[in-house]
Amino acid sequence: MLILAIETSCMSGGASITSSGTVLGEITFKSRKTYSRRLTASILYLMKELDLTWDDLDLIATGLGPGSFTGLRIGLATSKGFALAHSLDLLGVPTLDTIAENAVLEDQRLICPLMDARRSQVYASLYQPEFPNGPKRILDYLAVPPQELGKILPKENDILFLGDGISCYRTLLQDIFKKRAAFAPSCLWYPKPSATGLLAERMVMEKGERPADPALIMPLYCRLSEAEENKLKK
Repeated sequence: MLILAIETSCMSGGASITSSGTVLGEITFKSRKTYSRRLTASILYLMKELDLTWDDLDLIATGLGPGSFTGLRIGLATSKGFALAHSLDLLGVPTLDTIAENAVLEDQRLICPLMDARRSQVYASLYQPEFPNGPKRILDYLAVPPQELGKILPKENDILFLGDGISCYRTLLQDIFKKRAAFAPSCLWYPKPSATGLLAERMVMEKGERPADPALIMPLYCRLSEAEENKLKK
């Protein structure tokens, strides 16, 4: 299965081409402000370098969120545009699932991807490592104050945290979880486009996920935007 994957939910993102569990090519860049300018050019460059046409592709996979509202809108608009223009299936892949793929699965710690959601909140979920099948999600996608994780996450398990939320809340997490908390290095904090593509392939081939009508796919925000919250307060 030949998949174009697009990931724009965080500061670091880009595009990749994967096939049958193999990464054929990937371009990543770390600058949310330039997604609208660089994303399409990166995709077309990948296609050209790999000598692929749109007819060669079987699926487009796109990061679904949660994450940057602006980044998600750009990624989804680009994904939908290409899918509709070239009659390709489109599959949304939750961003926290993709970040969890960065964990070393031989480690028996639970996996908690943790994204800085701004406004004193984090996006988080929890996964059980299952080698070689990949992490299995055991908690819903959350948008919560980081202090609440002490009440939500298990109190007896060791937990590996990964994601850019660590840069904001590492000390707090150490205070809450003590020696049970471990922290992944920053190179594993962000969702990789190639992981989005490989996970999409597993979702279709192993879990029976069905791509949706591109026009109907919506981002997974997990909460209202600041503008929407302010509007409700008026």
